[in-house]
Amino acid sequence: MPIFDISEVKETENEVVETSAREEAPKDRFFSSMTARVLFFLLLIGDIGWTVWSLTKMSILIPLLVLTIGKSKPINRMTEKSWIGLKRACVCGISLLIALFSPALGIMVACTYFLMYDKSGIQDVVPRSLQDQFQEFIKESK
Repeated sequence: MPIFDISEVKETENEVVETSAREEAPKDRFFSSMTARVLFFLLLIGDIGWTVWSLTKMSILIPLLVLTIGKSKPINRMTEKSWIGLKRACVCGISLLIALFSPALGIMVACTYFLMYDKSGIQDVVPRSLQDQFQEFIKESK
């Protein structure tokens, strides 16, 4: 009865799997990297629209605020909300611009801003799928 070395067969199978995995990995990494950058670019275009909209609102509300000498509460509230929206649009724009070159750093910049300076913005800007994770960070920091 012949004796077969089973470890030799397993080694050749592992080498074939490793070789095919090495060939696919650079292609997959390149494709995922380019996809992420294209999506960040599309978000940046949307953010530019958001910034333009916020600037337009501010350019209408500031003269109204001056005309009413700041005594109209509805105009004051709308101006405050528009100012917050403009700040959020600028922060998101900066982080998306950074994310075009380094996605992880761009996301980190946005997360840091919202966790440190604008916790109420988490509900407005951050997707619902990530809001639970942000709430855990907020609970831990208290």
